[in-house]
Amino acid sequence: MDANQAGLNLREQVWTHERAASPQSIPQTLEALAMVSRYQRDEEIYPQEGSVECWYRVISGAARRFALRADGRRQTVDLLLPGDFFGFGVRGTHAFTADAITADTVIARYPVSRIETLAASDPRAGRELSGIISDAMSRLHSLLLILGRTTAEQKVGSFLLHIQERVGNGLADRLSLPVTRYDIADYLALSVETVSRSLTGLKERGVIALSGPREIGIIDRDALADEHDTREVLTWPPIVERRAPSPLLEVPRSRSVEGAIAESW
Repeated sequence: MDANQAGLNLREQVWTHERAASPQSIPQTLEALAMVSRYQRDEEIYPQEGSVECWYRVISGAARRFALRADGRRQTVDLLLPGDFFGFGVRGTHAFTADAITADTVIARYPVSRIETLAASDPRAGRELSGIISDAMSRLHSLLLILGRTTAEQKVGSFLLHIQERVGNGLADRLSLPVTRYDIADYLALSVETVSRSLTGLKERGVIALSGPREIGIIDRDALADEHDTREVLTWPPIVERRAPSPLLEVPRSRSVEGAIAESW
């Protein structure tokens, strides 16, 4: 047994997290495919350009997909929180590296060969799997909208609202950040000093309150949204809600799951 798996119940259901879909919406056969591992901060989950052998899902903690720039800086392209699937790759290869960003991050792995067999044998499962891929793509769309903001303060404000929608647990005025300011900087393509100045600026304007390094109070949501030019961010379908799968998204039997979505990923 992998040392990362020590102390984990490999047979426990992995769909019971608060952000997951209800058990009835996920084929129970898929649960049996999960292999669970624990990762420490900065521990690699899979490498860039590695072959795609599994799909992955965050059970607890947080992870990221990223690329290294020519200057050695990290650019995070996907911030992964509990309930998020990732690792689909393009034409059988991972385009980015994935690693954990919090201690004791728990990840479930699902072998691609078994997923393809399941999708080919169960049309309902194929539709569910296509919906999972659509959810992952919506995270990238949200990032594009955030990075499209004009100023660093606007980007940080949009990021706070985006994360609050994902992990706010129903509290519209409170947010406990699941990542550090360094992680936010990597995600927004800013320096950590700029992120800190932006948070301080929002605080001084009375838009947010800072009660700790990661504890944010949202005082003026309208000002934080700056709704004149962030309407798209606010009306984007929340990632925490699972949409009903479309019958048009069924994975074809004659192609692999990865092959069916490679062009759009």
